[in-house]
Amino acid sequence: MSLSESASSQVQAILEAAEASAEQIKREAKEEADRIRAAARETRQADVSGLAELIAKVRADLDALEARLKGLEGDAPAAQSEPVAAAPKAPAKAAAKAPEPAKPKAPEPAATPAKAADGDEAESARLIALNMALNGEPREVTDQYLADNYDLGDRAALLDEVYDSVGG
Repeated sequence: MSLSESASSQVQAILEAAEASAEQIKREAKEEADRIRAAARETRQADVSGLAELIAKVRADLDALEARLKGLEGDAPAAQSEPVAAAPKAPAKAAAKAPEPAKPKAPEPAATPAKAADGDEAESARLIALNMALNGEPREVTDQYLADNYDLGDRAALLDEVYDSVGG
């Protein structure tokens, strides 16, 4: 065998070894990729299962909350004839100033309130005062209205409580 044949044979052996090594590396890389994909699928399935359980729990909590609210609505006293209005909000700046709507006046009783039990009268006066405070009526106007229409023991304390609760 000549030197060139020997060199050619050695090059051929090195080339075959390199190809075999490359095939082995490709096989190991494919196996590793398959393991990573399988682990990702399992993690995704676990995440989806956990999310499904969380959604089921939130739905159950929501159903329980709705049931409690319905129970509270059933326990609530009869609705007032006049709903309590929300506190007026500061008007947003506008290019053209729109006229302000007239403030609602203090509720006018259909007749002078009947002299019910003191607790009922105080509660009625408290609701009227709260409504007037939320509508932005000054404390003095509310005080005068209560003085004219209710026989209260401690009107000042009632007004303190109401106006403190609405921040005024």
